[in-house]
Amino acid sequence: MLFIYSSVLASVFIPIIYCQTIYELLDSFRFLNEGTISSSEIYEYQYEFTFYTEPENVTREKFAWVEEVVRPYLYQKDPTKPLQCNSNPLLTGIDLPGADFLSIIPPLADPSHCNTLCCTYMSCTAWSYASLAPSDFNSCKKGQPCCYLKTYIPASVPNQDIISATMNRTCPYNHPPTGLRSAVPLGGITTGSIELRGDGTFHEWTIESQSPAAGAKFGVVDDALLVIRLRNLQTNENHTRLIRTHSNHNFDGIDTIKYHGSYPVSKLELIDYKLIANMDLYAYSIFKPGDLNRSMTPAIIYSLNIENPNDYPIAIDFMYNVPLSVQIDQTRLSKTVIQQIISNTYTQCISYCDQNNLCASWNWHIVNNQSTCLLYSDIGNNVYLSGHVSGVRGQWTYNRTGPLVLDRPGKMPANGQYVLWPFLSSDQTMTATIDNDINNILSNFSINGGWFEQTELKGSAANGAVSISTKLQPGKKKTLSILFAWYFPHHYWLDLPLDNYYSLLFNNVTTVGQSIGIDKNDDSQLKIIIKDILTLHNLYFNSNLPDYLVDSLINSASHMRSAMYFSNGDWRQWEAYDCNDVDSVHNDHQRHLPYILYFPETEKIKMYTWAKYQQNDGMIQETFTVGCMGDTAPYDQHGGRNMGDVTTIFILETLELYRWTNDFTFLKDMYPHVVAGIKWQLSVSSQLGLPEHLECTYDIPYMSQYPTTTFNSFMHLAALRACMELTLIMNDTITYNECYKSYFIAVTQINQLLWYNDSIDTGYFLAYTGGQGEKAIFTDALYGQVLAFTYGLGPLYSISKMKKHLESEVRLADTPYGLRMLTGREPLTNPQDNSIWMGASQDWSVLNLWFNMDFDSALIQSVKGLNHVRQTLNDQWNTHGLYAGDGYGIGGKPWVTSHYGFHMVLWHLPFAITGQYTDLTKGILLFSPKLRSPFILPVLIPNIFGSISATPLLNGQSSYTFTLSIGNLSLNVLAINNVKYPRSIHLTAGQSVQWIG
Repeated sequence: MLFIYSSVLASVFIPIIYCQTIYELLDSFRFLNEGTISSSEIYEYQYEFTFYTEPENVTREKFAWVEEVVRPYLYQKDPTKPLQCNSNPLLTGIDLPGADFLSIIPPLADPSHCNTLCCTYMSCTAWSYASLAPSDFNSCKKGQPCCYLKTYIPASVPNQDIISATMNRTCPYNHPPTGLRSAVPLGGITTGSIELRGDGTFHEWTIESQSPAAGAKFGVVDDALLVIRLRNLQTNENHTRLIRTHSNHNFDGIDTIKYHGSYPVSKLELIDYKLIANMDLYAYSIFKPGDLNRSMTPAIIYSLNIENPNDYPIAIDFMYNVPLSVQIDQTRLSKTVIQQIISNTYTQCISYCDQNNLCASWNWHIVNNQSTCLLYSDIGNNVYLSGHVSGVRGQWTYNRTGPLVLDRPGKMPANGQYVLWPFLSSDQTMTATIDNDINNILSNFSINGGWFEQTELKGSAANGAVSISTKLQPGKKKTLSILFAWYFPHHYWLDLPLDNYYSLLFNNVTTVGQSIGIDKNDDSQLKIIIKDILTLHNLYFNSNLPDYLVDSLINSASHMRSAMYFSNGDWRQWEAYDCNDVDSVHNDHQRHLPYILYFPETEKIKMYTWAKYQQNDGMIQETFTVGCMGDTAPYDQHGGRNMGDVTTIFILETLELYRWTNDFTFLKDMYPHVVAGIKWQLSVSSQLGLPEHLECTYDIPYMSQYPTTTFNSFMHLAALRACMELTLIMNDTITYNECYKSYFIAVTQINQLLWYNDSIDTGYFLAYTGGQGEKAIFTDALYGQVLAFTYGLGPLYSISKMKKHLESEVRLADTPYGLRMLTGREPLTNPQDNSIWMGASQDWSVLNLWFNMDFDSALIQSVKGLNHVRQTLNDQWNTHGLYAGDGYGIGGKPWVTSHYGFHMVLWHLPFAITGQYTDLTKGILLFSPKLRSPFILPVLIPNIFGSISATPLLNGQSSYTFTLSIGNLSLNVLAINNVKYPRSIHLTAGQSVQWIG
């Protein structure tokens, strides 16, 4: 066996990176998605059936950002297909009972109004009308006329009091291109974020510490504008363009924009034959795995790559305007009015507030039929309210030697600072301005390429803008970059003040910019920021992982958008903005792998907190803060349900974190809680030997009504196996014997109670025992086995039976969108069971990879589920928890909970593909890849990232290489396909080892 130790990459790779220009580094970003948006295209929101999702606009404070029953969803309208919608013929004396998603009192007692109402909702396929409703139902009242709108067509029954109809309609709406329904969220981890959509508009602003515990997000900030001005230096001809496909001001936009996203980077290709330069806009934030503090920089960088393809020189001016002193269609919730002034324009409110020393915020709306400014002495939370405009007192400052800063002094969440700050070099200049009228800003920029007379500014205004300018000779390339940063240190949870952790890292917004070297007038720090992202991206892009998985892995990390980190050391995260409980154990574990890999300290913080709130009987409580779809509960009002995948997961994650981080202090701290958790786990399994009447993350079908379920039983097996491993480490013979005995009892009970042969050759685990004797099958029933494989516990049960079950999942529960959750309990038109939960298809593929199914065949379900969101809905930065199955009007559409982490069990796939086994406590790292040589695959360990590769040799052996890209690693045993590297290793980033066997 030959081995080679190499540190070549340490001395060669990094200098190559650093000698590249910013233009070249940005241009080297890769993307596996794109959406082409044209200025001639029409995009419209259409309303359709849902259970609950996150709305575009949030109308309540301190409340879940939730919309129930119907939601608007963006579509592209096909002008060649006219919209037709009618319900001819009427079915007099016929009822269509069931399938109601809305019941509405019509404006008149006339069934034709039901047709009009049904046409309003894209998913309405039929309706029934009662002139006198027999009972109160949803919005209808007994004795009044009622329209019952339906998502599918139920079986008809005679009823002389009812008129019904089925709809005849065409649908001129298609799914819009990628980048319009959602886009990469930009902003530091836990600092809030903004989405720059593919049409150039800015959405989903949460950078002023907005959350379901405080004020609402800004759904869209329409006058946040990126603008370019190009000038032919030979003819002096110039023209100005908004970087928008659909202009909102009296300047042209871009004819076509092609959007791409690889978190944390968005790229907008500007395509327009009238432009005299080739340009790509990049928007990105700082993201460095292993360095959470660095990744908490509250900033976005906009970099415009420009190439001059002409035989004459050109000038380029690049500007960014943000209306930070006004929020359109937002109201401030305050009752402390100090002054009320009639005002024709909302911009006058800015001056009135500036002139009144007691004014902290203001609101402009109609009072007694007159447009009025209300000045407040405090700053209430903001919420969406059409026709209202509000703002917070603030002062802009600027001089030639510094950036444009908006300062809002005070100690409320909306008090803080913004900065607009171009990255300058010797051949670039900047200007800045403020103005209440954005048209003045745009007009002056269009004429002069900036506001050169504004050498010093101090005052209040709605808008602040900066520009950066340069010249390009023929054939040359340059990059112009503008920093947009913020500093909002004060976070509130209801009325409890909790400062953001990043306030410990920065003193003000200027120090945010200085931390990335913007004041040094060189681009070295900018190169480091880009290089850090590229280093991470290249782990996936330079591998043999399939494209759909690379794209999904990179972009699923954007789920960190809803995390919070407070100066008291608490890391918290919403289950989702529309389900406002916090860090439920089972939901966290679905999404936790990128967190534990990139920033493992965040998972340890949560583990210590779950341990802190453990019940006296040993049960780990479900969540730090209880809630969903309602008022936000007080901070750390812990509690929740008795669940089969909470205490079990706590035990599993203790083993995972110990093996993957080699932190024995952590294990010692957790072990008493593990033992107590095991005692609780066995107590709720005392009758059947399996967990009894416990809820699980699949809660909507209410399976806790049944004595036991396969899902909870496999979680039980996994926890008992983890218990055996942990007790061996801690030399705890008593607990080991309890877990050992209980494990084999559980296996026997699963075989007797839950295994079902539905033919001589086929069989599956029953979803549950009890019920009405039905033989239902539940997909994702073997999730516990997924976790057991990733954490090195091996098979929990008979492999042949588990493989048969997976075959039956496809045979009985397949859909075009992924695996149906529950089959055999109720008809397919029931949205509870006939829904697509985003974990099952991923876990099906993970297990089949571990069971050595053919690689492509094993990935079929994973590809289907993820590509439906990536390539059909084109909405991968807003992956929902559940999608609708067929049979009730919205097949494949989002059904439950937005910006969700259920699909992030996809992170178990790279572990299954590489067969990675990690135990850093013993210095062991083993791989059994599911791909044949040659291959290159990522290595994923907390704070440590690299790759393994294999190249076949003529003698039948293979040459293996292990390369470390991020972090430091020491190992006693390293092996690929049972071929060991013959020595211990000690590597730093950029180094590699190679051996043959």
